[in-house]
Amino acid sequence: MYSIFKATKDLVMKIDSFIDLVGESVLHFEEGLKLYLSGSEEEFNERLAIIKSLEGRADDLRQEIEAQLYVQTLIPESRGDVLEVLEHMDEIIDFSKSIMFDFCVEKPDIPPELHDRMRKLAETAVDSTQTLVQSARSFFYDVNTVKDHLHKVKFFENESDYISDKAKREIFEMDIALERKLHLKNFIVSIDTISDIAENISNRLSIATMKRIV
Repeated sequence: MYSIFKATKDLVMKIDSFIDLVGESVLHFEEGLKLYLSGSEEEFNERLAIIKSLEGRADDLRQEIEAQLYVQTLIPESRGDVLEVLEHMDEIIDFSKSIMFDFCVEKPDIPPELHDRMRKLAETAVDSTQTLVQSARSFFYDVNTVKDHLHKVKFFENESDYISDKAKREIFEMDIALERKLHLKNFIVSIDTISDIAENISNRLSIATMKRIV
């Protein structure tokens, strides 16, 4: 089934489930941001609780996968690459939860004219992560198709940079206090970072893929 190694069915299912959790987390993040912008605090907090739960499940799964790879001495030649990819993909869930928590605690006052930019930024974070998820699945299923997805991660990361740059310019052109501008900018940078993390992982996947193909 998975071309990278002859794994047990249990391990295959765990890796699949872990990748699913990464993709699911950013979808809840996007919906959570929309709820925050619409003033739906209770529903926003529900999304934050979901992401916290996903984070815990992902951490447990990653530890189980790591233990199983070592205990069963599976794929010793690729084990390091596999664990590194999974570890860094876990960062996406952790960072999404962290941003949501910051929204919950700091409660930034976001001007209505900035709402569309922030929604688009979150949407691009989802696009970059979902494309990364496709790349990761290809890495395990069919390494020869990884490159079909990796270039799209870079595209979405560039889109994210473009949107965040526009948002930051708009913020500093607003007639609001400087401390509020800096506060808003920090949230823009944080959301943009999700796409940066996805690109970083895609670069690691690219190197791991070349090592397997050569």
